[in-house]
Amino acid sequence: MEAERESRLEEPLVNNALVKRWAYATLFWLTLFPIDGVLVSIKFHNPEFLGNIAWLSFGRLRPIHVNGVIFGAFSTGFFTLVYYFVPKICGVRLYKEAWSTITFWIWNIAIALGTVSLMAGFNKGIEAGEYPVWVGVLIMIALILITIQVYGTVFRRREKRVYVALWYTMAALIWTAMNYPLGNFILPYWVNGVNSAALHGLYIHYVVGLWITPAGLALIYYFLPSAARNPLYSHKLSLIGFWSIAFLYPFLGIHHYLYSPIAAWTQTVAIAYGVLLIIPVWTVTTNFFGTMSGKWHLLAGRRASDYATKFFIVGAIFYFLGCFQGSVEALRRMQQLTHFSDFVIAHSHMTVFGTFILWVTGGLYYIWPRITGRELWSWRLASWHFWLTVIGFSLMAVVLTAMGFIQGAMLEYGANFVDSVAELKPWWIARTLTGVTMDIGSGLFFYNLWRSAREGVLAESVPAPQRPTVPARAPLHSSGPLERPSAIILLAGVAFFLLAIVIQWIVPIAFHSEYRLPVRSMNGVEILPTDYTPQEQLGRRVYIREGCWYCHSQYIRPVTGEENRWGPVSQAGEYTYDIPHLFGTRRIGPDLTRIGRKYGDDWHIAHHWDPRQVVPDSVMPSFHWLYQGTDANGAPQLTEEGKALVAYIQKLGTQIGDWRESFHPTQLAAGSALAPNEKVLDIGKEVYKRRCIGCHGEKGDGNGASAPFLNPKPRNFTRGFFKFRSTAGKDSLPLDADLYQTITHGLWGTAMPPWYEISELERGAVIQYIKTFSDRWRKEAVSLPVVIPAEPAPDAAAVERGRQVFAQAGCLGCHGAEGKGDGPLAPILRDVWGNPVRPANFTLPAGAKGGVKLGHDARHLFTVVMNGVGGTPMEAFAERLTLQQIWDVVHFVQSLRQNAGEKELERLRAGPPVQAAQQK
Repeated sequence: MEAERESRLEEPLVNNALVKRWAYATLFWLTLFPIDGVLVSIKFHNPEFLGNIAWLSFGRLRPIHVNGVIFGAFSTGFFTLVYYFVPKICGVRLYKEAWSTITFWIWNIAIALGTVSLMAGFNKGIEAGEYPVWVGVLIMIALILITIQVYGTVFRRREKRVYVALWYTMAALIWTAMNYPLGNFILPYWVNGVNSAALHGLYIHYVVGLWITPAGLALIYYFLPSAARNPLYSHKLSLIGFWSIAFLYPFLGIHHYLYSPIAAWTQTVAIAYGVLLIIPVWTVTTNFFGTMSGKWHLLAGRRASDYATKFFIVGAIFYFLGCFQGSVEALRRMQQLTHFSDFVIAHSHMTVFGTFILWVTGGLYYIWPRITGRELWSWRLASWHFWLTVIGFSLMAVVLTAMGFIQGAMLEYGANFVDSVAELKPWWIARTLTGVTMDIGSGLFFYNLWRSAREGVLAESVPAPQRPTVPARAPLHSSGPLERPSAIILLAGVAFFLLAIVIQWIVPIAFHSEYRLPVRSMNGVEILPTDYTPQEQLGRRVYIREGCWYCHSQYIRPVTGEENRWGPVSQAGEYTYDIPHLFGTRRIGPDLTRIGRKYGDDWHIAHHWDPRQVVPDSVMPSFHWLYQGTDANGAPQLTEEGKALVAYIQKLGTQIGDWRESFHPTQLAAGSALAPNEKVLDIGKEVYKRRCIGCHGEKGDGNGASAPFLNPKPRNFTRGFFKFRSTAGKDSLPLDADLYQTITHGLWGTAMPPWYEISELERGAVIQYIKTFSDRWRKEAVSLPVVIPAEPAPDAAAVERGRQVFAQAGCLGCHGAEGKGDGPLAPILRDVWGNPVRPANFTLPAGAKGGVKLGHDARHLFTVVMNGVGGTPMEAFAERLTLQQIWDVVHFVQSLRQNAGEKELERLRAGPPVQAAQQK
């Protein structure tokens, strides 16, 4: 028993003061960064929380949490424990031990500087690599010094055998020494487009799979047998687990970008290796549970080593579950359903916190009496810490996983995206509560260890427990070449890493060697993408700085109706000038690949000022620091950075040309009108409240909270004037089908978006509710729609006749000779409410501000010329022009856009139309 007591006191191999200093830093980061995570979580269900402080916005705090947990909480803890167990295993003191003080200050100053830098907006746009370059240099210096210390200690070891914990430690350090520069010094500046996404997939998975995972496994392989006082169950299993991780993990990177424009065969490789990863998971967990044979009673113990055992075993359970979840997530069908959702967040939390942070915690419990010479101050606090952590995290994992399935199923079955976000709000509250529970446990942990170091009972005065033990198994193996440091360094460390780089980056580049890949427009013409303007480049930097890419993805997949929801599937060439890529892995907000020209600039200005004024269910933060001063209407005005951000957003999705004109038809089948009964009106009122009130106002008078930002002003429904109608007469009442068309299609170039995502019932019901704002519907009968005759074939002669009629009818006065909306009368035109109104510019592409609102569809243009535009100076020409003249004018107006579009395509053309090339 005396020998047992003596073994509890630390041997001189370990520098206790050094380890304790690192341990306190670990405890600090382990407490701070999860608290930051709770602050981030609160913003999901209370987006105004700390919302007007740029440094505390979601886009600044979120990367602090991610990088802080990886590099602050986990990595600092790993280095702490490395400084403890590496000398113990090797039987010699740490190589260049004096460096440890230098590495301590460099590392922790880097984490502190990185945190402050991210709060200040210095973000490189690479997930888990956001720290600025100057911080990355400090991290790299510390990492290299620690690597030299570890390898120097191993090569000076007295023990001939290299224990498995050292395999993982050495491999983790060499992998990260190669991977960290890739993500922090190369990716953000030198790799473009889909290659950037592919290489980032490697980097982020190497951070998890070739840094956190092997480092964590090194901890449990050393501390679990030590805490359980049992030999390792199987050396052979540890060998299989190590080399399968070394071989499989490097090829996993792209499995988060399935259905993306990245080469499909590399995605298949990632899927296969993702499924095969279940091999090392099974082997290592079997090894851990086998090591506990005959020692399960320790889970009821109250000593520090017993709590270490508890955290290691619980972490092993979460390791198995999380890795199994990851392998399932790599499957195409599962990714269709759950990608971009909280299912991905559940997986990352299950592994990083549920496994590896718990293992760091277990290691700290184990070493604390050995480096301080004192037992735990309170086993009750340790018990509270354990159960708050286990219960809190288990509930969080269930909540996040369920949220992923809920949102995925809703979107797969066609729900409006914002509705899926609103559905998650109660779940986000539950997530916050579970996070608070875990953070309370972390606080108790810090307090308990601090008090233990000061007031705990001296370790040598506590008798060791008398427990039955199983006899130690004799080793059944001999040293082999795969256990040697040279094999770990050259084969596992360097060769597999470089092979993965070649397969998933170099080879795909060889297939697409041109810097500018062509893209295919909607009419089959191959065109070259264009670079961002200086203003758009500034806007992209603001987009990265404010963390917009954490909530919005930028690629559309050919699955789950994404094409119908957001637009044509993404093409590789569209990302030619993206450095770094912004594919994203999460959709808290909608995908922005095709957001350009979906809304007018004024909508974005109003939206960034207060998203909930425009979309009441939005959880997007406000960006008040991008505004300064007000205009004559009292609307805040954007700074130059804010204007640049809007310009960048309006650029997105336009690289494939004018796609909206043919993708979203103007002519829609509205179905039967709904009877305005009480039930229908209640549905319509709810729809109006959630979708329309921000612009049109509670009374339907066009004075919503966002109205001061908007130009043209939102429609005032109380007068009963509507722009586009199929019914005869200048200001005639529209059919329900006309309103259905406007609501579904939206009005291009304005703040009125399309609402095809909401159900036909909701669209029909809101029409009936809108009609209650004006008494015209009660006093007047709705006219019959005009009869549209068959369209004659357009030809050059018809276009020329249309040009002449266009001039003779006085259209030049408003629209100008070239149809650009710049006629002499344009500056003085007003609508019936006295608001300035600009004539349409017929040459602009769909969605451009000032262009046509419902497209250049012939039947739509015919009714506009016939009936005029309600509430505006655009008169009805039904009495002034013949049907043939109207068709000629329609064909002339269409030719204006067609000619302008052909010039745009010719300027960007990369080759002949695809169909023509195929025919040849």
